[in-house]
Amino acid sequence: MAVSSNLFIPLDRYAPFTDLVALKAASARPLRKCIRVNTLKTTVEEVLHRASEQGWKLTPVPWCPEGFFIDREDRTEALGKDLLHLLGHVYLQEASSMLPPVMLGAKPGEAVLDMCAAPGSKTTQIAAAMSGRGLIVANEVQEKRMWTLNTACQRSGVTNVILTKKVGQWFGKQMTEQFDRVLCDAPCTAQGTVRKDSDALNFCGSENIAKMARLQMELLEAAIHATKVGGTIVYSTCTLTPEENEGVVLNTMNKFCDQLEVIDPRGQLEGGKEQLLFERAIEDSHTVQEYLTKEGCFLHATPCPLLRIWPQTYDTEGFFCAVLRKTAPTRRIERVPSVPRREERFPRSTEAEIRKRISDMYGTDFVREGELLVHRGDLVLLTTEVAASLPMPIVDYGMGLPYAKGLKDGRFRITDELASARGMDALQGILIVNDAELQELLEGQNIECREDVEGDMILHWNNLAIGRGLAKEGFLKNRLSRWIVQLRGS
Repeated sequence: MAVSSNLFIPLDRYAPFTDLVALKAASARPLRKCIRVNTLKTTVEEVLHRASEQGWKLTPVPWCPEGFFIDREDRTEALGKDLLHLLGHVYLQEASSMLPPVMLGAKPGEAVLDMCAAPGSKTTQIAAAMSGRGLIVANEVQEKRMWTLNTACQRSGVTNVILTKKVGQWFGKQMTEQFDRVLCDAPCTAQGTVRKDSDALNFCGSENIAKMARLQMELLEAAIHATKVGGTIVYSTCTLTPEENEGVVLNTMNKFCDQLEVIDPRGQLEGGKEQLLFERAIEDSHTVQEYLTKEGCFLHATPCPLLRIWPQTYDTEGFFCAVLRKTAPTRRIERVPSVPRREERFPRSTEAEIRKRISDMYGTDFVREGELLVHRGDLVLLTTEVAASLPMPIVDYGMGLPYAKGLKDGRFRITDELASARGMDALQGILIVNDAELQELLEGQNIECREDVEGDMILHWNNLAIGRGLAKEGFLKNRLSRWIVQLRGS
C-alpha cells in the first residue's frame, strides 16, 4: 500500500540537516524485525543454532553483539509466539534502542538507575550486561506500564532489579549520588518511530516539542544529581527534533559546564570497525549543533560528539544518544531516611530450610553467589544481596524474581519464572517431553507420563526448560504458564 507523501510533511524541517528524500523514503519503509539474545538464560551460539534449525536468517546489529536483524521465510506464526521469545531467551527489540544500554556500559556489581524504564527492553539488556549481579532500580511513573515492565523483567529472569513508581525528577533530590550509572531514556515526541507508528508525526507541533524539552531537561538534571561523581549518564530519545536532543544536552552542559563532560561514544565500543560506524551519526549531530549555535540558541560553539541516528542512517528507527560523565558534585546530598521494603528477609535458618527443600526436589536450590531469598507474604523471591541491602526512602513496587510459593501444608512450589529461568540447572525432578507432548501441553491439555514419576516436575523439551507439571498415577497435570498457553493456542 502506498504511503501518502502528506504524512511526512513534518519532516520537511530537517532539510538543512539531512537528505530529505532519503529520510522520507526510509520513514515509509516497514521496520526491520530485530531480536536480542538474553544472555541471562542462553548464549548467542545457542540461539544461532536454533535459528538455523528454524530457517531464520540472522544479521548482526553492528553495535550490539547480542542483537540481530531477523528474516524468516515462514511467517505463518508471529515471532512473538515463538517459544524462544515466550520463554525469555530472546527479546523483540528494535536495533537502535539497543544503543543506550551499550553506551551505558554497566558492569557486574554496580548500582544502576533506569529512570524511565518501561516497557523493559533496556532494563533487561542492562541486567544481562551485568550478569545479574549488583542492582538496577527500574523506575516507571505510569501504573499500566509498570505491569509491562515487571512482566519483561520476570520473563527475562532478572533477579537484581528493584521496581519503583515515581516521577523521574524525584531521584535527583531523594537519591543524590547513589548510582554508578544512570540511563535517562526520556519521554519524547517519538518521531523516530514513524516506521512502525505513523501517528507519531501527529504530536510534534512546536508547543508539544517545547513541553517535552522542558520535561527532558528536568529528567536529565535529576539523572545527573543521582549519579555518583565519576559516574556515567546516558541521555537518549527516539525522536528527531533538535530541541529534544542536541538542544537538551547543550543546555544541560551550559548549566553544569564545570561538573560534566561529554564522552565520545566511539570510546564505548570495542574495535575500530564498530567505532567507525558512528562517524556519520556524529557528523549529522554536529551539523544540527552548528545550525542551532548559528541561530543563537546555545552558548556551546564547539560541537559535542553526540549520536544522531536518522531512519536512513542504518535502516532502523530514528534515535539520539549522548554519553556524559559527572566530574564534580552538582547538589548537596541530603540525609533522607530509608523506609521498610514490601519484601522481608527470612531468618537465616528459615531461608536455609527453604533452600534445602527445593534442593531435595531438584538437586539444586537454583540460588547463585551473591543472591538470597526474601518474601512478600507467602511469595518467595530471589534477589541479590546488593539489591536487598540498598536503603531507599520509598516503598518499592517490587523486586527480584518470583522463586516459590508457600503452600498451606508447609511445602514450597517453585514458580514458572524460576522454572524457565534456571530449570536447566536441575539434576532431578525433570520430565523430558517430546514434540507431540509439547503440542498437547501448549494447547492446555494434560498428558500421560510414566507411573514411577511423582510430584512437581520441571519440563524439558529440546534442551529448553519450558515450565512445570504435577505428575501423579501416570498423568501429568499441566502447569505451564497460562499466558504461554493462551498465546500459543490463540
